[in-house]
Amino acid sequence: MTYTWGYLKENVLSKLNLSEKEANQQGFLSRFVYYANEAMTQICSVAHANRKFFEVAVNSDSIGLPLTMPNDFIAFDDDVAMIMYDPEYGFYEAHDEHLRYYGYNQVIFNCAGTFRIPYKARWYFFTKDLDNNAIITAPADVCDAIPSYVVSQCYKVDDEQKAAIYRNEFEIFLARIDDTSFKTQRTFTIGGGW
Repeated sequence: MTYTWGYLKENVLSKLNLSEKEANQQGFLSRFVYYANEAMTQICSVAHANRKFFEVAVNSDSIGLPLTMPNDFIAFDDDVAMIMYDPEYGFYEAHDEHLRYYGYNQVIFNCAGTFRIPYKARWYFFTKDLDNNAIITAPADVCDAIPSYVVSQCYKVDDEQKAAIYRNEFEIFLARIDDTSFKTQRTFTIGGGW
Protein backbone atom coordinates (compact mmCIF):
# COMPACT_ATOMS: atom_id res chain seq x y z
CA MET A 1 0.00 0.00 0.00
CA THR A 2 1.18 3.50 -0.80
CA TYR A 3 0.45 6.09 1.85
CA THR A 4 -0.66 9.53 0.70
CA TRP A 5 -1.38 12.74 2.56
CA GLY A 6 -5.06 12.27 1.67
CA TYR A 7 -5.08 8.84 3.32
CA LEU A 8 -3.46 10.14 6.51
CA LYS A 9 -5.83 13.10 6.61
CA GLU A 10 -8.89 10.84 6.15
CA ASN A 11 -7.59 8.57 8.92
CA VAL A 12 -7.32 11.57 11.27
CA LEU A 13 -10.79 12.79 10.31
CA SER A 14 -12.30 9.36 10.95
CA LYS A 15 -10.69 9.21 14.41
CA LEU A 16 -12.01 12.70 15.15
CA ASN A 17 -15.40 11.65 13.73
CA LEU A 18 -15.53 14.87 11.72
CA SER A 19 -15.91 15.79 8.07
CA GLU A 20 -13.21 17.90 6.46
CA LYS A 21 -15.54 20.91 6.59
CA GLU A 22 -16.25 20.40 10.31
CA ALA A 23 -12.56 19.95 11.10
CA ASN A 24 -11.80 23.15 9.21
CA GLN A 25 -14.53 25.04 11.12
CA GLN A 26 -13.00 23.92 14.42
CA GLY A 27 -9.54 25.03 13.29
CA PHE A 28 -8.08 21.50 13.29
CA LEU A 29 -7.44 21.02 9.59
CA SER A 30 -4.82 23.76 9.30
CA ARG A 31 -2.88 22.23 12.21
CA PHE A 32 -2.65 18.69 10.81
CA VAL A 33 0.69 19.27 9.04
CA TYR A 34 2.31 20.76 12.15
CA TYR A 35 1.19 17.87 14.32
CA ALA A 36 2.25 15.37 11.64
CA ASN A 37 5.75 16.91 11.66
CA GLU A 38 5.85 16.70 15.47
CA ALA A 39 4.89 13.03 15.25
CA MET A 40 7.51 12.38 12.57
CA THR A 41 10.24 13.98 14.69
CA GLN A 42 9.25 11.95 17.74
CA ILE A 43 9.06 8.71 15.75
CA CYS A 44 12.45 9.32 14.13
CA SER A 45 14.07 10.37 17.40
CA VAL A 46 12.80 7.50 19.48
CA ALA A 47 11.72 4.56 17.38
CA HIS A 48 12.61 4.44 13.69
CA ALA A 49 14.81 7.02 12.04
CA ASN A 50 15.72 7.19 8.40
CA ARG A 51 19.39 6.27 8.75
CA LYS A 52 21.54 8.13 6.25
CA PHE A 53 25.12 9.11 5.53
CA PHE A 54 26.07 12.71 4.84
CA GLU A 55 28.92 12.52 2.34
CA VAL A 56 31.14 15.56 2.11
CA ALA A 57 34.50 16.29 0.48
CA VAL A 58 36.73 18.25 2.84
CA ASN A 59 39.66 20.25 1.50
CA SER A 60 42.36 22.13 3.38
CA ASP A 61 40.27 25.34 3.38
CA SER A 62 37.46 23.76 5.44
CA ILE A 63 39.60 21.96 8.03
CA GLY A 64 38.78 23.20 11.53
CA LEU A 65 35.53 24.92 10.48
CA PRO A 66 32.17 23.64 11.72
CA LEU A 67 29.99 22.08 9.00
CA THR A 68 26.24 21.92 9.60
CA MET A 69 24.40 18.68 8.85
CA PRO A 70 21.54 18.56 6.25
CA ASN A 71 18.04 19.94 6.95
CA ASP A 72 16.51 16.49 7.54
CA PHE A 73 18.98 15.88 10.41
CA ILE A 74 17.55 14.82 13.77
CA ALA A 75 20.58 13.36 15.57
CA PHE A 76 23.91 11.71 14.93
CA ASP A 77 23.63 7.97 14.41
CA ASP A 78 25.73 5.45 16.28
CA ASP A 79 27.06 3.91 13.08
CA VAL A 80 30.75 4.47 12.27
CA ALA A 81 31.86 7.57 10.38
CA MET A 82 34.09 6.79 7.41
CA ILE A 83 36.89 8.61 5.60
CA MET A 84 38.43 8.12 2.17
CA TYR A 85 41.77 9.71 1.33
CA ASP A 86 42.14 8.11 -2.09
CA PRO A 87 39.37 6.49 -4.20
CA GLU A 88 41.73 3.67 -5.10
CA TYR A 89 41.79 2.48 -1.47
CA GLY A 90 38.13 3.17 -0.49
CA PHE A 91 36.72 4.14 2.88
CA TYR A 92 38.21 3.50 6.31
CA GLU A 93 36.78 4.05 9.77
CA ALA A 94 37.19 7.66 10.90
CA HIS A 95 38.53 8.29 14.39
CA ASP A 96 38.99 11.25 16.74
CA GLU A 97 42.07 12.42 14.86
CA HIS A 98 39.92 12.78 11.70
CA LEU A 99 36.82 14.58 13.00
CA ARG A 100 34.88 15.64 16.04
CA TYR A 101 31.20 16.28 16.62
CA TYR A 102 30.45 19.85 17.56
CA GLY A 103 27.30 21.06 19.25
CA TYR A 104 23.91 19.77 18.24
CA ASN A 105 24.30 19.36 14.47
CA GLN A 106 27.82 20.20 13.35
CA VAL A 107 31.05 18.37 12.59
CA ILE A 108 34.61 19.74 12.58
CA PHE A 109 37.10 17.97 10.35
CA ASN A 110 40.76 17.70 11.29
CA CYS A 111 42.05 16.51 7.91
CA ALA A 112 41.19 16.53 4.22
CA GLY A 113 39.32 13.64 2.58
CA THR A 114 35.85 12.45 1.69
CA PHE A 115 33.78 11.73 4.78
CA ARG A 116 30.58 9.75 5.34
CA ILE A 117 28.90 10.93 8.53
CA PRO A 118 26.05 8.70 9.81
CA TYR A 119 22.92 10.45 11.02
CA LYS A 120 19.27 9.96 11.84
CA ALA A 121 16.93 11.82 9.51
CA ARG A 122 13.22 12.44 9.12
CA TRP A 123 11.47 10.19 6.64
CA TYR A 124 9.31 13.04 5.40
CA PHE A 125 8.56 16.70 6.07
CA PHE A 126 4.92 17.78 5.77
CA THR A 127 4.15 21.21 4.27
CA LYS A 128 1.00 23.36 4.13
CA ASP A 129 0.72 23.04 0.35
CA LEU A 130 0.52 19.22 0.35
CA ASP A 131 -1.80 17.77 -2.21
CA ASN A 132 -3.99 14.82 -1.14
CA ASN A 133 -2.15 12.63 -3.68
CA ALA A 134 1.30 13.44 -2.28
CA ILE A 135 3.04 10.15 -1.52
CA ILE A 136 4.49 9.92 1.97
CA THR A 137 7.91 8.30 1.63
CA ALA A 138 8.04 6.64 5.02
CA PRO A 139 7.62 3.03 6.13
CA ALA A 140 4.08 1.80 6.79
CA ASP A 141 4.61 1.46 10.54
CA VAL A 142 5.69 5.10 10.72
CA CYS A 143 2.71 6.30 8.65
CA ASP A 144 0.27 4.26 10.75
CA ALA A 145 1.39 6.01 13.94
CA ILE A 146 0.99 9.61 12.71
CA PRO A 147 -2.84 9.95 12.76
CA SER A 148 -3.12 8.94 16.43
CA TYR A 149 -0.63 11.64 17.42
CA VAL A 150 -2.43 14.27 15.32
CA VAL A 151 -5.78 13.38 16.91
CA SER A 152 -4.31 13.48 20.43
CA GLN A 153 -3.01 16.98 19.77
CA CYS A 154 -6.37 18.13 18.37
CA TYR A 155 -8.16 16.95 21.53
CA LYS A 156 -5.47 18.24 23.88
CA VAL A 157 -7.17 21.56 24.69
CA ASP A 158 -10.83 20.57 24.93
CA ASP A 159 -10.91 16.91 25.92
CA GLU A 160 -7.98 15.67 27.98
CA GLN A 161 -9.45 12.18 28.31
CA LYS A 162 -9.72 11.62 24.54
CA ALA A 163 -6.29 13.20 24.08
CA ALA A 164 -4.83 10.69 26.55
CA ILE A 165 -6.53 7.76 24.78
CA TYR A 166 -5.05 8.72 21.41
CA ARG A 167 -1.67 9.55 22.93
CA ASN A 168 -1.62 6.03 24.41
CA GLU A 169 -2.57 4.63 21.01
CA PHE A 170 0.34 6.58 19.48
CA GLU A 171 2.72 5.16 22.08
CA ILE A 172 1.49 1.62 21.31
CA PHE A 173 2.25 2.27 17.64
CA LEU A 174 5.73 3.50 18.66
CA ALA A 175 6.35 0.33 20.62
CA ARG A 176 5.42 -1.78 17.59
CA ILE A 177 7.66 0.05 15.15
CA ASP A 178 10.48 -2.19 13.95
CA ASP A 179 13.86 -0.49 13.86
CA THR A 180 15.85 -3.43 12.56
CA SER A 181 19.00 -2.35 10.80
CA PHE A 182 21.29 -5.06 9.48
CA LYS A 183 24.80 -3.94 8.61
CA THR A 184 26.00 -7.33 7.36
CA GLN A 185 24.70 -10.78 6.62
CA ARG A 186 25.20 -12.88 9.67
CA THR A 187 26.59 -16.37 9.29
CA PHE A 188 26.95 -18.51 12.38
CA THR A 189 29.49 -21.30 12.31
CA ILE A 190 29.36 -23.81 15.11
CA GLY A 191 32.46 -25.86 15.61
CA GLY A 192 32.88 -29.05 17.51
CA GLY A 193 31.96 -32.65 17.06
CA TRP A 194 28.30 -32.54 17.95
